[in-house]
Amino acid sequence: MNLAAGLIASRFVHYLALSLLFGGALFPFYGISSPPSNHHQLPQWLVFVLRTAALFALLSGIAWLLFTAAGMSGSPAGMFDSNVLSTVVLDTAFGRVWILRLIFAAALCVLAFSGPISRQKHYALLAGSLVLLASIALTGHAGSDAGRFGFLHRTADGIHLIAAGVWIGALVVLARLVVAAARGASSDEIAGLHHALAQFSGTGTAVVIALSVTGLINPGFLASLTTLYGRVLLAKLGLFGCMLMLAAANRFWLTPRLAVALHAGVRFESATGLLRASILIETALGLLVLLTVAWLGTLAPP
Repeated sequence: MNLAAGLIASRFVHYLALSLLFGGALFPFYGISSPPSNHHQLPQWLVFVLRTAALFALLSGIAWLLFTAAGMSGSPAGMFDSNVLSTVVLDTAFGRVWILRLIFAAALCVLAFSGPISRQKHYALLAGSLVLLASIALTGHAGSDAGRFGFLHRTADGIHLIAAGVWIGALVVLARLVVAAARGASSDEIAGLHHALAQFSGTGTAVVIALSVTGLINPGFLASLTTLYGRVLLAKLGLFGCMLMLAAANRFWLTPRLAVALHAGVRFESATGLLRASILIETALGLLVLLTVAWLGTLAPP
């Protein structure tokens, strides 16, 4: 068993699950005409996404802990060695933070699956996923920093994770909406898609600013390209740049084009087809960015 690959995979799934949970739960409050007042106003596919994300956040969090224990022991057997696990949980800052996060994730999982998602549960899932997403910054490179810069680093990482979660979660929701629209939708559904895209444009600008500023605060930004960390970081920045170009195309070209088609009542297929391709590619690039983040967390920064 490749312990490094297992750790990267568990980190990736954890980032993705929490991004979907937080970003997906947040989207209805700004991307839909009116915020949900009860579970009947949340589409069933979104309920499924939130529940699946909550479950995988818990499972991947457990896997992350087990692979970390195995890495510390130098053997896959460390994942199931009670002495190794107790040492990690009780004697390391990572373990103490992580066990609290797992308890929190389990509570959110129970909340998500215990009956319909009411307005109160929706708020709880949103707040809980926010805490879980931001608290990843208390572990890893940022969590190991001490002093004033350590606090700044952790704060920047927390904001970075939250902003990424908003973007990734929104992309998945938009991908679902645009795929459904491209298959043939009524003018009302097209109008709903346009509203969601228009609403996200403002949020997306704030997300990009937050990601850019907090990314510059990270000391790894100055990594040399002669190191693996620097090369992976460069790949992440390249993917991020491609996402920005697609996001700009969506905002300044494809969304206005959809508005024209909606106003004229014709050629929905052409407008939604280009949007589908753009958003699906942007979503795929977002997943690759999360993969580079998962990988960077296992490498030593400069």
